[in-house]
Amino acid sequence: MMKKIVLIAMMATALTACVQQPAPKEDSRLKEAYSACINTAEGSPEKIEACQSVLNVLKKEKTHEQFATQENVRVMDYQACIQARKTGNDQEVATRCDKIWQEIRSNNSH
Repeated sequence: MMKKIVLIAMMATALTACVQQPAPKEDSRLKEAYSACINTAEGSPEKIEACQSVLNVLKKEKTHEQFATQENVRVMDYQACIQARKTGNDQEVATRCDKIWQEIRSNNSH
Protein backbone atom coordinates (compact mmCIF):
# COMPACT_ATOMS: atom_id res chain seq x y z
CA MET A 1 0.00 0.00 0.00
CA MET A 2 2.82 2.38 0.83
CA LYS A 3 4.40 1.64 -2.56
CA LYS A 4 1.18 2.76 -4.30
CA ILE A 5 1.16 6.02 -2.33
CA VAL A 6 4.77 6.69 -3.22
CA LEU A 7 4.09 5.84 -6.88
CA ILE A 8 1.10 8.19 -7.01
CA ALA A 9 3.11 10.95 -5.34
CA MET A 10 5.95 10.43 -7.82
CA MET A 11 3.50 10.56 -10.73
CA ALA A 12 2.04 13.78 -9.40
CA THR A 13 5.50 15.29 -8.98
CA ALA A 14 6.53 14.24 -12.48
CA LEU A 15 3.33 15.64 -13.92
CA THR A 16 3.87 18.89 -12.05
CA ALA A 17 7.33 19.24 -13.57
CA CYS A 18 6.05 18.50 -17.08
CA VAL A 19 3.11 20.86 -17.13
CA GLN A 20 4.71 24.27 -17.47
CA GLN A 21 3.54 24.80 -21.07
CA PRO A 22 1.14 21.94 -21.72
CA ALA A 23 -0.16 21.11 -25.15
CA PRO A 24 -3.85 20.18 -25.39
CA LYS A 25 -2.97 16.46 -25.39
CA GLU A 26 -0.94 16.79 -22.19
CA ASP A 27 -3.75 18.87 -20.74
CA SER A 28 -6.24 16.03 -21.16
CA ARG A 29 -3.70 13.49 -19.90
CA LEU A 30 -3.34 15.44 -16.67
CA LYS A 31 -7.09 15.36 -16.10
CA GLU A 32 -7.11 11.65 -16.96
CA ALA A 33 -4.27 11.11 -14.46
CA TYR A 34 -6.33 12.85 -11.78
CA SER A 35 -9.39 10.73 -12.62
CA ALA A 36 -7.33 7.54 -12.49
CA CYS A 37 -5.81 8.63 -9.19
CA ILE A 38 -9.22 9.30 -7.62
CA ASN A 39 -10.75 6.13 -9.01
CA THR A 40 -7.97 4.00 -7.52
CA ALA A 41 -7.72 5.89 -4.20
CA GLU A 42 -10.49 3.77 -2.68
CA GLY A 43 -11.18 6.46 -0.09
CA SER A 44 -7.68 6.35 1.38
CA PRO A 45 -6.77 9.79 2.80
CA GLU A 46 -3.09 9.29 1.91
CA LYS A 47 -3.90 8.42 -1.70
CA ILE A 48 -6.35 11.30 -1.99
CA GLU A 49 -3.64 13.65 -0.75
CA ALA A 50 -1.41 12.49 -3.63
CA CYS A 51 -4.28 13.15 -6.06
CA GLN A 52 -4.51 16.64 -4.62
CA SER A 53 -1.07 17.40 -6.09
CA VAL A 54 -2.36 16.67 -9.59
CA LEU A 55 -5.44 18.77 -8.86
CA ASN A 56 -3.22 21.70 -7.84
CA VAL A 57 -1.51 21.58 -11.24
CA LEU A 58 -4.87 21.40 -13.01
CA LYS A 59 -5.95 24.50 -11.11
CA LYS A 60 -3.20 26.49 -12.82
CA GLU A 61 -4.61 25.71 -16.28
CA LYS A 62 -7.35 28.04 -17.51
CA THR A 63 -9.22 25.22 -19.25
CA HIS A 64 -9.44 23.17 -16.03
CA GLU A 65 -9.44 25.92 -13.42
CA GLN A 66 -13.18 25.76 -12.67
CA PHE A 67 -13.23 21.95 -12.51
CA ALA A 68 -10.15 21.88 -10.28
CA THR A 69 -11.55 24.50 -7.92
CA GLN A 70 -14.86 22.67 -7.50
CA GLU A 71 -13.13 19.32 -7.12
CA ASN A 72 -10.75 20.77 -4.54
CA VAL A 73 -13.74 21.73 -2.38
CA ARG A 74 -15.10 18.17 -2.63
CA VAL A 75 -11.74 16.67 -1.67
CA MET A 76 -11.36 19.05 1.27
CA ASP A 77 -14.90 18.22 2.44
CA TYR A 78 -14.07 14.53 2.26
CA GLN A 79 -10.87 15.00 4.26
CA ALA A 80 -12.85 16.97 6.89
CA CYS A 81 -15.32 14.08 7.08
CA ILE A 82 -12.53 11.60 7.65
CA GLN A 83 -11.10 13.78 10.40
CA ALA A 84 -14.53 14.12 12.06
CA ARG A 85 -14.99 10.36 11.87
CA LYS A 86 -11.61 9.86 13.60
CA THR A 87 -12.65 12.14 16.45
CA GLY A 88 -15.57 9.88 17.27
CA ASN A 89 -18.51 11.51 15.54
CA ASP A 90 -21.54 9.35 14.82
CA GLN A 91 -22.96 7.46 11.87
CA GLU A 92 -24.28 10.64 10.25
CA VAL A 93 -20.70 11.71 9.59
CA ALA A 94 -19.90 8.35 8.01
CA THR A 95 -22.94 8.66 5.74
CA ARG A 96 -21.93 12.18 4.74
CA CYS A 97 -18.37 11.08 4.01
CA ASP A 98 -19.58 8.21 1.86
CA LYS A 99 -21.86 10.56 -0.08
CA ILE A 100 -19.03 13.03 -0.75
CA TRP A 101 -16.70 10.21 -1.79
CA GLN A 102 -19.35 8.92 -4.23
CA GLU A 103 -19.70 12.43 -5.69
CA ILE A 104 -15.94 12.71 -6.17
CA ARG A 105 -15.74 9.34 -7.91
CA SER A 106 -18.84 10.02 -10.00
CA ASN A 107 -17.41 13.35 -11.12
CA ASN A 108 -14.22 11.62 -12.26
CA SER A 109 -15.49 8.50 -13.96
CA HIS A 110 -15.04 8.03 -17.67
